Amino acid sequence: MTRRELMRRVGNLAQVGGVELVRHEDGHARGVRSVVVRTGSGLSFAVVPDRGLDVGFAEFRGVGLCWLPPKGLAGPWHYEGDLDPTAWLRVGLGGLFNTAGLVSIGVPQEIDTSSFGFTQRLSARYGTHDRIAVTPASRFAYDERWEGERCVLAVEGVVRQDIAYGENLSLTRRYETELGASSVRLVDLVANEGFFETPHQLLYHFNLGYPLVDEGAELVASAVEEPETLGYATAGGREPEDWRTVTAPQPGFTFGGYVVSLKRDTAGRSAVALVNRRLRDGIGFYVRWDAAALPAYLAWRMMREGLYAIGIEPATNPFGNPAELVEQGYPVMLAPGESRRYELEFGILDGGEAIDAFVGSLP
Repeated sequence: MTRRELMRRVGNLAQVGGVELVRHEDGHARGVRSVVVRTGSGLSFAVVPDRGLDVGFAEFRGVGLCWLPPKGLAGPWHYEGDLDPTAWLRVGLGGLFNTAGLVSIGVPQEIDTSSFGFTQRLSARYGTHDRIAVTPASRFAYDERWEGERCVLAVEGVVRQDIAYGENLSLTRRYETELGASSVRLVDLVANEGFFETPHQLLYHFNLGYPLVDEGAELVASAVEEPETLGYATAGGREPEDWRTVTAPQPGFTFGGYVVSLKRDTAGRSAVALVNRRLRDGIGFYVRWDAAALPAYLAWRMMREGLYAIGIEPATNPFGNPAELVEQGYPVMLAPGESRRYELEFGILDGGEAIDAFVGSLP
């Protein structure tokens, strides 16, 4: 429809889609704000400014897309990172995706901070996936506006990670989609606003869950070679060889994590999708990104009962200490005033033809 044809039929754009700010009033999420975006195609998702401007709940035509923790999406005031280096797992994990960084990603680690010139903080402990995902936005805005015949839906804001005598990094983030669309463009700009060279790592932790994740679903990607394992299985467990498959929930499953080298298309982008051809007429969720800015890809395969999820995780680098990563050639240091831009697209593959088209587009 044209803009005029549509607006003749509704009293308010909210009848078919739009953007709305809501506040949660129960449990660990009490006080948390969400900006709910409904595109009108059946795709809806909530950007959470109090949780790093990450995406919380998301669904497509009534089908939930993500894994949610038992307590829901807790407010950042429940984060106990200064007491427990793994506290991110208690508060941060869950929703459609979590941003990991901005200084460190992966397991808790000690990082050399002597370059900041503070004798009482020559090194510092950074917890699991750092803290940007549990940091509230300094400011945010949202909008629905017509540009000709397109109704653009957008959410944007700034999240800061800083400490006296340490890093002073900002994440400027913008989501953009439009009425009738089933995909979202995400653009991030990370800037070093301090006066010291600063470590910077970034990982996008997409957490896909049931019913999209179910027995028979599979990951679709074009890998250069079979992946390396991250090697975190415990108690004699062995990570299964086929990282692309989804099984029924398994009791006692430990961990499936892989470093995957992906091919790039002619535009320099890599892409991965989780597809479930048994769900309705076939539904998939894909992520496509600029592989020059995010050259590493980490695959998380968690088939445990209750924690039943598939992680799609493009990143600036594999897990590692900044000093080691620099030696390996990864540009994980930001000079004063330097910034880096990251661009991703995520969205829905609706039906077998859309899934086949995505598969056919892989390099």
